[in-house]
Amino acid sequence: MVKKRNKLEIVFEIIDILSKETLNPTKLAMLVNMPYDRLKKLLEELIEKGIIQFEEQGRSKVFMLTPQGYKLYEELKKVRKILKDYGILD
Repeated sequence: MVKKRNKLEIVFEIIDILSKETLNPTKLAMLVNMPYDRLKKLLEELIEKGIIQFEEQGRSKVFMLTPQGYKLYEELKKVRKILKDYGILD
């Protein structure tokens, strides 16, 4: 049985992916493994909070982390490590 991811896990995955490269929405949806219509809601939320931003490139958009998003990414890595060390996360 496939374990269902919670919102925090999905957000961390989005931030983790965008910490390495800027991506268009289609590629990001594929890497996060979720339909774009569901991903779009999360992306809008992350944009509102100043964690990610997008840039128009021709007819498409690319998403990237903001400086605040990079700070959040570093903090989330620390929290995940602590939770893994205590056996709370796999």
